[in-house]
Amino acid sequence: MGGGYNQHSPLPLCPLQELGRIGPDRRRIIDGFDRTESETAYPFIEGHETDKRQSLSAAPDSYLFPLVKPKGGHTPGYGERLWQQAARLLIAERLWLNTTRVLAMCADRPVLSNVWYSVKTDHPHWDKALALWLNSSPGLLTRLATRTSTRGGWVAMKKGELAKLPILDVRALPPAQLDALSALFNQLAGQQFQRLPEMAECPARAALDDGLSHILNIPDLRPLRRMLASEPVVSNRPLYPPPGRY
Repeated sequence: MGGGYNQHSPLPLCPLQELGRIGPDRRRIIDGFDRTESETAYPFIEGHETDKRQSLSAAPDSYLFPLVKPKGGHTPGYGERLWQQAARLLIAERLWLNTTRVLAMCADRPVLSNVWYSVKTDHPHWDKALALWLNSSPGLLTRLATRTSTRGGWVAMKKGELAKLPILDVRALPPAQLDALSALFNQLAGQQFQRLPEMAECPARAALDDGLSHILNIPDLRPLRRMLASEPVVSNRPLYPPPGRY
């Protein structure tokens, strides 16, 4: 790669809604299903606990069954209709920035979730590439820029906001780059990611950023990663010390 920024390839971006259909939010899940520990045809991923959601890959931890009489005035069969929006790519709806480890995951099969939006795309390679992007430093930067803050580091993203989120336009990538991104995901899928405030020293996140930079021919992401790690809303620390304290 060349030494000047202008020698790098331009990065194609587009709104997420152009790449996939965003699934139901938690309210619709409650209206259409009950949860069960018994295995059904409707696998479910529940919660965003940092001790459970540490890697890019995910597997169901419980199951759903459609309600015969849906809540909220919905007609029979509502749960089955919602299930058509199940997907492998999952994007966090809300999170604590100072404890979160991953912002997106790929499940081993189509699932629904109460705190992760399912996003149904056209190809498994797209799912893996987008999960990498959303957990990369530029992906986190765009997520922070479009978030809905609630209190401090507790942030949320409404479905309409997520639909407009700028994201890597995987349609513009040649097959060789998509294959390389899929291979990078497979390499990192089982690795443990540290919490976002520790991202500057996280080996898994460094490998993700370095791999993304190499495959997409974009500048070194280490400076951006360090800057994001020190961002007050992420680190839960002030950017500058209080007056009189040096």
